[in-house]
This record gives sequence, C-alpha cells and structure tokens, in this order.
Amino acid sequence: MGELVPVNKVKNILRSGKRDKGISPGRTVRYQWLRLVRLRGDPFVLARGIAIGIFIGLTPTIPFHTILTIFFCAVGRGHLVAGLVASLLVSNPLTIPFQYYISWKVGTILTGSSLSWEQVKYLMGIARDVSMLEAVKLIYINSFRSMVSVLLGGIVFSLPFAITSYFSALYLYIRRQKRQINRLIKTNPNDSKSSKEISHS
Repeated sequence: MGELVPVNKVKNILRSGKRDKGISPGRTVRYQWLRLVRLRGDPFVLARGIAIGIFIGLTPTIPFHTILTIFFCAVGRGHLVAGLVASLLVSNPLTIPFQYYISWKVGTILTGSSLSWEQVKYLMGIARDVSMLEAVKLIYINSFRSMVSVLLGGIVFSLPFAITSYFSALYLYIRRQKRQINRLIKTNPNDSKSSKEISHS
C-alpha cells in the first residue's frame, strides 16, 4: 500500500490544505466531490473504495473512520483515496448527529435496547474530547454492551447506501472510461494500442 502516512496527516490532507477564511463548507464539499469524480483508475477498484468509505463513514465508529477505511480498503482492494474522500463527504459535523440518531433508532428497534438517545449523545460528546485510546476504553470496552445496539443499527443503516454507491460509482466510472475510449478512437482511429492503455488505466 506504499509508505504509511500518519492518520492526522491524512485527515488534514483530505480536509484541504487551503484553510482560507473565505472557504465555506459548501465549497469544501464541492471540492471533495470533484476530486472524487476526477479520480483515475480501475472502475471496480474505485467503486469498491467509494462503497467502503461510505459504509464506514455512515457507521457510528468515530473516531476510527480513517483507520477503518484504510484497513478495509487494503483488505478489500479498494481505492484508498476514493474511500477516504467518500467517508469524509458523508460523515461531517452536519450529518453525524443524524447518522447516530438513525443508528440508535434502528438498533433499539432490532435489539429492544433500553439505551436512551441522551446516553448516546453523552458518550459521543466525551469521545470527541479524548484521545483515541481513551475513546476505545470508554465506548468499546466500558460501554460496549450499551453500544452494541447502536453499532448494529449503524451497520444495517449503512449497508444499503454502500451497495447502492458501489453500483452507481461503477456505472459512472465505466461510462466515463467508454467515453474516453470512443473519443480516442475518433481522434486516432488506427491507434488501438492507446485505447487499450486507457481501458486498463
């Protein structure tokens, strides 16, 4: 997978190196979306990366999104940058409260858990203010039984979005690849070698 990059550095890169006062959240989202659309590579690898990123980004696993995305992209042979950008797009300060609420709601319905929404907000609030090791101890060791229903709800909630995003991304990237090949054939009708290089890029 190449040289390992510190998690904090990866996050900073994804959130854009330009942190000018004039950059709005909307422009940041648009920048990341265009970055995702313009990625090059095997459509299947890109689609797997996006599906993994969206799945992890929608699960209630903060502050482990980046680590989990890197791990599953490596194991599932997904495009790492696509996964990290997709995760960042779906998991941000505006969407996180909604994601956690849906995960909690679905989880309590499936398991009959008595965990209240106030308890979930309390745990997540603390987790944002402590180190990663302390968050692991707090949520996934001390409060694991309480959070199982939320995790289960998050998986059930995230899975349809991940599957849909995979096939949507695959369709779009393959379509773009075909357009590039057709454009090359029109400009260089005798250059079959170049068209093969694009199809495998």
